[in-house]
Amino acid sequence: MAYRKVYIDNASYENMIKHKNQGLNNGRAGTSCDFKLFYSDDWLLDSAVIDHIIPVKGNWDIYLVFAWSGNPLKLIKRKIKSCTSRKLALINGEYMRRLAAKDARGTVTIPLEAFDVCNN
Repeated sequence: MAYRKVYIDNASYENMIKHKNQGLNNGRAGTSCDFKLFYSDDWLLDSAVIDHIIPVKGNWDIYLVFAWSGNPLKLIKRKIKSCTSRKLALINGEYMRRLAAKDARGTVTIPLEAFDVCNN
């Protein structure tokens, strides 16, 4: 799919940049509650960890998915590493999952019914 180049005049470009900068800097300092989303990670202690392996351009990418048992829709998915073979990716994925899980035995699970999936 080819994209066409779009040209705008200098006055419009300067006006666009001026309004963009005003939106980013409102003159107030950020507070700690603004970053609460990034630091509220207590739920990871009660989360189930799932290893997810995906083939991408000849490699196998290993992702870890953390899902909270209290609210299964609260997820974090992180790429851990890439492997050259599927067998190596499966071994590394299982090892990484066991290391990342706070519950090493794997007893924290999330039932499928918790997602309230509608098949319509």
